[in-house]
This record gives sequence, structure tokens and C-alpha cells, in this order.
Amino acid sequence: MQNLLNFLVALRRLPPLSQLTGDEERMLFELRELWARRGALTVADVYDLATGKSASTAYRQLVALRDKGLLDVAVNETDRRRRLVTFTPAAEKIFQALA
Repeated sequence: MQNLLNFLVALRRLPPLSQLTGDEERMLFELRELWARRGALTVADVYDLATGKSASTAYRQLVALRDKGLLDVAVNETDRRRRLVTFTPAAEKIFQALA
């Protein structure tokens, strides 16, 4: 158990995780878990994950994750009203380190 805790603390001290707030980190990992179940994510999914928070707060966290190089947000070409959320290579590197 202690080895796992030491690993997690060391990982969180490295960029880009060290640059995230607790809420941003939680959102990143919750989005990854949702992506693992569904295979695709939208901005609406981000809003759904932010229970107890306003949509604007959820969107600000999404933008912060994008600005920190962990998520990309793009227009869905088949339905231009929807925005797709994908993980960047930097985020994938974090997830691989945890696997």
C-alpha cells in the first residue's frame, strides 16, 4: 500500500499533473473512466460529470485542461452542434504510466 501511495505522490509532483487543481485532476480521470466505457466524449458529458457545479464551472475546468495540453475539443463534423473531447498524447502518457 505504501509503495502505491509513494508512486501516486511522485506522479502528481511531475508536470502536467503538478499544474492541475484537485477538481481538474478529478475531471481528467473521471473523463477517462467514462471514455473507457463509451469510447467517445462530448462537452455535454463534461457537464454531466460536474454534479453539484454549474455548467460554467465545468466548462472552465474543461478549458483549463485544454489549455494545459491534456484535452482537445473539436467540432463534430457529422453534427456541428456537438463538440467532441479527446485526450492529447500528454494525457495518454499519464494514463499509460498508471496502467
